[in-house]
Amino acid sequence: MSGTRRTVVMSPQTRLARHRGGPRRPRRMPRLETAELERARELRRAQLTHGLPTLGALFALVLGMPLALSALPVLDEIRVSGVPLSWLVLVLVPFPTMSLLALRQLRRAETLERNR
Repeated sequence: MSGTRRTVVMSPQTRLARHRGGPRRPRRMPRLETAELERARELRRAQLTHGLPTLGALFALVLGMPLALSALPVLDEIRVSGVPLSWLVLVLVPFPTMSLLALRQLRRAETLERNR
């Protein structure tokens, strides 16, 4: 190694964050009044209730897809560009479906918040 001195390079934000140290103290959540607290509890309960079908669809997707693929072995024999169709189904179906389920659930939760 050469005898030159190493230079530490860091962003000003990093230097500032190191200087400040860790979080000073946790923030206290604001206290809700009784009416607001009851409304928040009711809204949470409604969102959880409306989320059950989405959760059921997610479980059906995750647990049902392997069962469906094992029940349809013909998908292993069909090839698309040399790749078995069952592999393509495993790659192309779950994540877009989960994204659509999440988007649907988010919209339903936001609708509940607006209407209540």
